[in-house]
Amino acid sequence: MTELITEDRPRIKFTTRFVGKLVCLTDAHTELHSLSRLMSRMEALGAAPILNDGQVAGNCAINPQILHRHGATEMSSASAQSGDSPTQGPPGLALVSMSGKPPGHALDPNKDFVLVTAFDRISWAAEYRSREPSIRPSSDTPLLTAALARGVDYGWQDTPLVVLHGHALAEGEGLSYAAELGLPVSSHETLFSTPEDLSELEALFRLHPYPQNRCYIRRGHGFFLLSKTVAEAEEWFAKWVQPWLLARQTPAPAPAPCQANEAAGGT
Repeated sequence: MTELITEDRPRIKFTTRFVGKLVCLTDAHTELHSLSRLMSRMEALGAAPILNDGQVAGNCAINPQILHRHGATEMSSASAQSGDSPTQGPPGLALVSMSGKPPGHALDPNKDFVLVTAFDRISWAAEYRSREPSIRPSSDTPLLTAALARGVDYGWQDTPLVVLHGHALAEGEGLSYAAELGLPVSSHETLFSTPEDLSELEALFRLHPYPQNRCYIRRGHGFFLLSKTVAEAEEWFAKWVQPWLLARQTPAPAPAPCQANEAAGGT
């Protein structure tokens, strides 16, 4: 389902509330740099199309606790004031990519990720921290945070730490390709960034638990790839999604000379 961004149908369909500044995402965060590169690769291969608002579709998220493994420093003024240990990472559900990434723009780990500290499903509202209030979380925040923070609700025995989402394998031949791979595919199309969108993905999560399954297809929306590390996400992306994207880019072989002559009316 192609999303049409208009004034009455905005990209982000939940309420957002800025609760403080996210001061520092240090250059030591190798996972964020790797995730940014993977996002650029996904866009270059055509899995993150440009919507009618001129911005790119597709996003990613990472559990903020993963960063302490890579020498993370203090990340928010709130952490410093509350005395939280910087080695434990900032409190929150997920670090998600910003909403409305310009085409060709590589995500800057120091300013283009947003810490979602809470998401209320009843009021359909998110609280977040970022470098500036205008840097808001991805429109797919409800789905990204669900994948990273609610595994127990789905009966999962393990929890992913990274999510990669692109708009591929969502319709037509892409759905058939996903089915051939045995990837779970949702039953219905919905408008993205809505409660119905989340419900469809969660139905897949319950029926097809992680880590036995790692790539989920939202009909009309795209793939959600779950992993423990960015390197693992790259591996699954290369295995399941990239072949489809590359096949669509491969030009048809040129006809043999005799075929070309026949097509032109020759003998």
